[in-house]
Amino acid sequence: MFSFGKRKGTVLGLDINSDSTTLIHLEKTKAGIEVAHFACQPTPPNCVRDGLVTDPFTMGALVADLIKESGVPTGGQSPILNVCVPAQAVVIRLMPVPVGMPAEELADVVTQEATNHVPFPIAEANLDWFQMNATERTDPDGVRRVDVILAAIQHSIVESYWRMADAAGVKLGKVEVSSLSVIRGLALAGYLGSSGHISMVVNIRQDATDINIVRSAMPLFGRSIILGVEALTEAVARSLDISFDQAMELLPEIPVFNITPTDTRMGQAGQVARAVFSDIGDEVLRSLDFYRSQVGDVKIDHILLSGPGCMLPNMHEFFASKLRSKTVLADPLRDMIVDERQITERMRPILAALIGSSIESTWNPSITVDMDLNKEGRIPLGLDQNRTQNIFEEVETVKAPRWFKPGLAASIGSTVVVFGSYLYLTLLDLPLTQSAIEKSTTSIAASRTDLTRLKKEKEENAVLLKRKALLDRLVGGIKHYSNYMDVVRENTPRGIQLTELNIGDEELKVDGAAVDFSAVGNLSVSLGTSPAISESNIEYASRPEKQPGIVAFSLKAKLNKSKPASEQSKPPAAPINTALIDSEVTRNE
Repeated sequence: MFSFGKRKGTVLGLDINSDSTTLIHLEKTKAGIEVAHFACQPTPPNCVRDGLVTDPFTMGALVADLIKESGVPTGGQSPILNVCVPAQAVVIRLMPVPVGMPAEELADVVTQEATNHVPFPIAEANLDWFQMNATERTDPDGVRRVDVILAAIQHSIVESYWRMADAAGVKLGKVEVSSLSVIRGLALAGYLGSSGHISMVVNIRQDATDINIVRSAMPLFGRSIILGVEALTEAVARSLDISFDQAMELLPEIPVFNITPTDTRMGQAGQVARAVFSDIGDEVLRSLDFYRSQVGDVKIDHILLSGPGCMLPNMHEFFASKLRSKTVLADPLRDMIVDERQITERMRPILAALIGSSIESTWNPSITVDMDLNKEGRIPLGLDQNRTQNIFEEVETVKAPRWFKPGLAASIGSTVVVFGSYLYLTLLDLPLTQSAIEKSTTSIAASRTDLTRLKKEKEENAVLLKRKALLDRLVGGIKHYSNYMDVVRENTPRGIQLTELNIGDEELKVDGAAVDFSAVGNLSVSLGTSPAISESNIEYASRPEKQPGIVAFSLKAKLNKSKPASEQSKPPAAPINTALIDSEVTRNE
C-alpha cells in the first residue's frame, strides 16, 4: 500500500487539467508543513482529454519546465511524481465483508469482485483496495461487517503517465483517484476529522463534478456528473459570442451571487453561471436524497466546495442559498506555511486534489483511504504494440570458426573494389544527383508540413466536437437520470441493499443484496408497475457461498418509451454512471 521502494527522491504532486498544470513540493518541518516549491503553467492544447493525458511527451516537457521553474533540486535521486486521475477513468466499488476476514481470503474476494465488475480484462487492470475500518457495523442479519473500497484502472492509462515521467526525467510514484485525493487533502486541513462527522465534498473539476458523502474522512457514497468548468466556459462563450479562451479569462470576475455586475455583459455571464451551478446544486440534493432513502435520515454538518469551479467569486454563497446548508470554500492550505506571493487566497480551494496527492500518509491525523494504482510499478503491456518499454533478449556469444578471418579479409577487399567503383560513378554524375536529392528533400519537407497541418486540424476538430457536445448538453438542458433514481427509491422495499445502479437510454440495471428471495420479487414487481418502467425481469438471485445469509441479485427493467411527465420537456443526454462509488444501503447507523 505504501510503496516504500519508490519513495527515495523528492516527492512532488502534479495536478493536470485541460486549462492548467500545477506542481507542488511539501516539506514537514518543526514549524509545520511548508509549501517548499510551487509552479503553475497553462496546459498545451490537445494534450489532455477528459482529464487524461493524451500527449505524454509534450506533457513531459511541461513537467520538466515546471520542476525547473519551481526550483526543486534535481541532484541525487530522481524526483518522485505523484499524479491524480479523474474518478470517471477508474472503476470504484464499495463491498461489505465480514470483520476479521484473513488477508489472503480478502484478496481472493476482492479479485473476484473485480473480475465480475471491471468492464475490461482483469489482466489489463491495475488494482488496489483499502479496508475502511471506520465503517464497521452490525448488519440486520447480525453479522459484523466492514466496507472495502476497490479501484481498478487500465494498464494503458498508467503507462501514459509513465511515458510522461520518462520524458520529464523523473520517476512515477503514486497514481491516485482525484476524488479520494481531495478527501485526504481536506482531512489534513481538519475539515473531516471528527468522529461521526458527516460532510458532503463537491469538487467542481474542469470536465466533471465529483459528489461524495464522507464520514470521519471515509467515503460512504459518491458519483460524478458531466458538468464542470468546461461546460460553464462553453456556455458563457456561446451566450456572449466570444471565444472559449476569452470566456475562460472572464470566469474569475463573473458575478455569481450578491455582486452588482459592472455592465450588461457581465450580468448576462452571471445568469449563465447561476444556471450551471443551479444544475450542479440539483444533482447534489438528489444525491443526498438518494443516500438518505437507503440509510435513513442523516444530518450533513456542512458542504465543502473545492476544485477549479471555486475561482468564481461568491459561488459558495450561491450554493448555501441553493442547498440551504452551511457551505464552505475548503482551504487545504489553511494550516500550512505558504508564501502568499506564490499562492493567492482565491487559488487555495483549487489545490485540494494537488495537496492530497503530495502529502505523506503519516502526516494526516485522520485515517483516510490511501490507494495507489501504481503500487506494482511499471507493468509490461504484453501484446500491446504501442508499448514503450525496451525489452532486450540475451544473445548467446558464438566463437568464430578458423576460416572467419581469411573470409573477412576477402570480403573487405571486395568491398573496397565495389566502393571505389561506386565513388567513381557518383563523382561523374554528382551535379545531377545533388539536384535530384534537393528536389526530393523539398518534396518530403512539404509533405511533412501538410501532414502536420492535417493532424493539427483533425485534433482541433475533435476538440470542437467535444466542446459542441458539452454546449448542446448544457444549453439544451440536461436529462436528470436522477428521476429514475427516484423511481428506484420509491419502489425499493425493506430488506433490500442496492450496490449498483446503471441507467441507459433504454434500460435500467440494478444489482444488490436482499434478506430473502421474496424481497427481490417484490422489488421486481414494484418496478414493473411503475409508469416509467415497461417491464422488469430478474437476471439472477442466489445465496453466495461465503455469505449464505444474504441473497445476491441482479434485475433489468426496460424504460417506458413514453417518458414520465418530469422528463417530457427534456432532450436526451448521455447516461450518467451512478456506480462510481456504490452506497451502503441498509446499514444501522
